Amino acid sequence: MMIIDSHLHVWSNDTETYPFAEGRHTDEAGSAELLLETMEANGVSHSVIVQPIHYVYDNQYVADVLKKYPGKFAAMGIMDRHAPDAPDQLERLVKEDGFSGLRMHLSRPDDAAEWAAPDQDPIWQKAEELGSGFLSFGPAEKLPAIEPIIARYPNVKVVLDHLGGAPTLEEAPYPLLQNVLNLAKYPNVYVKFTPQAGQSKEEFPLSDTHATYERLYDVFGPQRLMWGTDFPHIFRNIGYKNGIAIFRDHMPFLSEDDKEWLFAKTALSVWSFGD
Repeated sequence: MMIIDSHLHVWSNDTETYPFAEGRHTDEAGSAELLLETMEANGVSHSVIVQPIHYVYDNQYVADVLKKYPGKFAAMGIMDRHAPDAPDQLERLVKEDGFSGLRMHLSRPDDAAEWAAPDQDPIWQKAEELGSGFLSFGPAEKLPAIEPIIARYPNVKVVLDHLGGAPTLEEAPYPLLQNVLNLAKYPNVYVKFTPQAGQSKEEFPLSDTHATYERLYDVFGPQRLMWGTDFPHIFRNIGYKNGIAIFRDHMPFLSEDDKEWLFAKTALSVWSFGD
């Protein structure tokens, strides 16, 4: 079975060539070379790099990784949504650097509705023209704020990071999870299944979280779900190998055909890896 990791971050060990943004720092290893070693050891053929917040709007390291390892990666950048030349920046990221779109951080600014304001239309129009898309990152409580722009651009694919920010141990009637499920009516919306060890009260395989995944599966269907690890952060908890096993071996509601969609086919329908 082909496996594509649809969610991870990389940054360079060389902080002189690729300095972190002011005030940003990490001692965590997260180089592209470590990622490639990890992928090879676990049978993962391709992956989607999400621009790390360590660099904020400087996408250069990820752009260089795409060029250095052609055919292995897709990537999503971060950009100043208020920059006067934002549509042109997006075009350069896509056409010159090989990115597949942009990530929206819904918790920046305080009002997530700014991501759906009319001044964002030129960026989304450019994304539609380029065939690029968006990631949505933030708590599920903020998703209703971006629904208007998702509805305005049905041809622009939007992928919800980390279960759309839904809490995995929410009690019925699951109001925050419902914010995620409400977006299933838009065929251009997809959801990432990533391990949520930080939300579980149990050890691997985090069985108390599985019901939330199943509810998402029931509403979105396997063709709009994709698997990711959140490398390198996954090393802090269940480890990369278990990040695969939790979905491959421990969620019986997923059929073998469903797993093919989850682990590769959905990602291939959303991103191009240039190979």
